[in-house]
Amino acid sequence: MVAAQQREPVVVVGASMAGLLAARALVEQGTPVTVIDRDDLPLAATPRARVPQGRQLHILLSAGLEQLRAWFPGIEEELQHLGAARVDGFGAWIHQGGAYRARGELGRPGLSLTRPLLEQVVRQRVAALPGVSIEAGATVERVEVTGRRVTGVVVDGHVRATELVVDASGRSSGLAHELARDGVLDPPVTHVGIDIGYVSFFLRRSPGDFEGDVAIVIGNPGTFRSGAALPVEGDRWNVMLSGVHGDAPPSTAEGVAAFARSLSSPTIAQLIEHCTRVSDIESYRFPSSRRRHYERVTELPGGLVTVGDAACSFDPVYGQGMTSAALQAAALGRAVARVGLSAPDLPKRFHRHAARIIDAPWRIAVGGDFGHPETVGPRPLGTTRLNGYTARVIQAAHASLPVARVFNRVLQLEDPPLALFRPDVVARVLTASRHSPAVTGAAVQHPRVGPLPPCPDLPH
Repeated sequence: MVAAQQREPVVVVGASMAGLLAARALVEQGTPVTVIDRDDLPLAATPRARVPQGRQLHILLSAGLEQLRAWFPGIEEELQHLGAARVDGFGAWIHQGGAYRARGELGRPGLSLTRPLLEQVVRQRVAALPGVSIEAGATVERVEVTGRRVTGVVVDGHVRATELVVDASGRSSGLAHELARDGVLDPPVTHVGIDIGYVSFFLRRSPGDFEGDVAIVIGNPGTFRSGAALPVEGDRWNVMLSGVHGDAPPSTAEGVAAFARSLSSPTIAQLIEHCTRVSDIESYRFPSSRRRHYERVTELPGGLVTVGDAACSFDPVYGQGMTSAALQAAALGRAVARVGLSAPDLPKRFHRHAARIIDAPWRIAVGGDFGHPETVGPRPLGTTRLNGYTARVIQAAHASLPVARVFNRVLQLEDPPLALFRPDVVARVLTASRHSPAVTGAAVQHPRVGPLPPCPDLPH
């Protein structure tokens, strides 16, 4: 027999980035928020045991960082003080489509850091807000449903009545499965099978390792093997290698080195050879991108919304998850500001806006995944044509900094993909793509890794 307890305006299920940012957006509306997570949340910036992907490389795109700057004044400086590395387009060596993307001023500099550090700082910031309570080591077993409305949650055997439940419990959300099983809420679900396997590890980072800040190698059709090396706190390189459809990188030192040497740019393999590994090699498997289409449900139950990976989880190689979650949280705050927590149409209003936010990263990730012939699932309309044009954009970005800048803004979720189809951008793409080294056959200059060679002795 469960015992009824006090009424709480909002309960957020999950203290992930999605849950923390949803709490931040809602408390801005003067709404007390309780965030509940089953884990004992660490005080230090360490990965959580039940979040295996937390040990892998994560990227906060510029649109997400901009939202964090607005919500948490001074957070950028705090993260830099804790060791996060400032990165920009001048130091980024991004190899895709047979050459490196043009380097230069691509937009406001970003930060490179591990997910545990970002999550720790955001969690501390959110916990310090008036009206926010974070409860660790507690399990939300199910939601209470009365008629067509979610009216509470059951936490460790006790009922808590609520005005709104925010499901931010991740891709394997137990609440979503329970509601579907009970026939309360069973949205259409899209799966796109990519079967990506990846490994991450850390190398010691020293001045002079590499004549740049970021090394990214994006797989070409044929191999689809990718890799990245980003500077993070603790004077480390966070290195990631990935492959799709069964071509997962090994988790041994010898296998990692061989896999890195097979990439289309030698830079990451050279970094691995030059620098000392200072961590274990952690592997992770991601079977498919999955999207729950709440926006297509005719009648959503009141009192419940879903954000982050519980709504949509993308191919992680594109690094869109945390930024998409931040933008969804902001949309939730705006929706509550317009209609209030108890409005019957709040879930429908929010999920319509969230669907538009999700559409852009979904099209980028899924469109790219369908470049591989073994990818399975519903193919978005126009994917083949879009991928053909994107290939021209990639080539143009080798030779044109303006094209690289627009392309970067789209990939960073600052601009929608339609920005690539502006008449001035199309004209540049058609012209500049002809000058790509991948088209002309010109030699590609790779960045230097390791110390400069000694100067030859001058004659006396």
